[in-house]
Amino acid sequence: GAFDKLETLELIKQTDENVISFEDFSCLSEQGDLIGLVNSFSLKIAKLYMKCEIEFELADGAMNYIFGFMTDDIFMNFSGNFIPSPAIDIYDAFDAGEYQHSGDSDDTCPIEKYTKPHLIEVLETYGS
Repeated sequence: GAFDKLETLELIKQTDENVISFEDFSCLSEQGDLIGLVNSFSLKIAKLYMKCEIEFELADGAMNYIFGFMTDDIFMNFSGNFIPSPAIDIYDAFDAGEYQHSGDSDDTCPIEKYTKPHLIEVLETYGS
């Protein structure tokens, strides 16, 4: 991929804090491939999180940014109104960890119950 680990961590922080514009983020893609960009970046976030190298809040914030980017006109015009996997699956996994789900007891951890199993599945499917 295009980024080494330090650059990736820096970029995750920038997206979490919303300090990088969608235009600038889209310029990071190789040959303008925005679908490749969101998928590879999302997979990096998922892997770093599952290795306990970044916190849930940071990963979740970065994925919320990615979701905003994927639903922005820049991306939609490029993709033909299509939101790709695994980026959307990784977003969904983190999103599901943000709140208690109805029917779950108060001591159920949504991250353990929903986010991690979903991410394991995605990483198995989409590999290294």
